Amino acid sequence: MARMKEAPTEKSQRPKPALVLAAAVFLALAWVWEAFMRAGRWLVGLIPWAAFKAWVVAWIDRLPIVIVVLIYGIPFLIVEPLKGVLVWVIATGHVFAGIVALILLETFGVGLLAVIFDLTRQRLLTLRWFAWCYDKVLIFHEFADRLVKPYKEAARRQWGAFREWARAYRARLFAAAKSGL
Repeated sequence: MARMKEAPTEKSQRPKPALVLAAAVFLALAWVWEAFMRAGRWLVGLIPWAAFKAWVVAWIDRLPIVIVVLIYGIPFLIVEPLKGVLVWVIATGHVFAGIVALILLETFGVGLLAVIFDLTRQRLLTLRWFAWCYDKVLIFHEFADRLVKPYKEAARRQWGAFREWARAYRARLFAAAKSGL
């Protein structure tokens, strides 16, 4: 007698916690990346960004592709050696300062990388291997977004419920204070 395949249970369809964590970290970095892209555009919006960007992109288009890849690697050349210094700072007992500096350094590195990528994207995507990697990152971004979406929506609902509770609680406190006067 042939055994029927069991229908997947709710538990078997749940993603593994490590995968959800990896997706959440990836999306957090993507959100930071996008925020820095917006912030960078706003900051340079103080100067004529469109003209400046067009000038930089035109300059980049004239460079050999090897130089463009090196330009894209500048944030790594800045951040990675400094990480070693910060590990030494943490190891010498300045844990809090080292961790804060590491977070700031990572944030700076992601921000600088986002701005440089915005300027070099067109040229970097002419490299087949880079375009292939970029496509894979976009596919994973979409996958991670779908994976984390229910958790984001649940967190958003919980946050909304908490804010509503806090508003009602504050209103009761003000009403109690006002009636007590």
